[in-house]
Amino acid sequence: MYLSKKELQEMEQADLREADLDALVDIGGIEIDMKKPVPERVEDYVRKVGNPFLVRVGEYAVKIGYSKQAGTLNDRMEQYIKKIAEIKY
Repeated sequence: MYLSKKELQEMEQADLREADLDALVDIGGIEIDMKKPVPERVEDYVRKVGNPFLVRVGEYAVKIGYSKQAGTLNDRMEQYIKKIAEIKY
């Protein structure tokens, strides 16, 4: 599956407020084979959801943004927890 840069930009610009909940794929039911290499897993996910920027989670439409910053999700969660700890304590 190949998506052009223009196609990805159009998907990214989809308006959450105009999303048809019934037309979105619920990611709760998606299974990805974690034994596959990362590029194949990404392709499989995109093929299953259609638009990787606008998905459904149960009864909610969710707009997803991707950061260009380096680091893992664990790194970001650690930063978030430290920030919360600074605010509360």
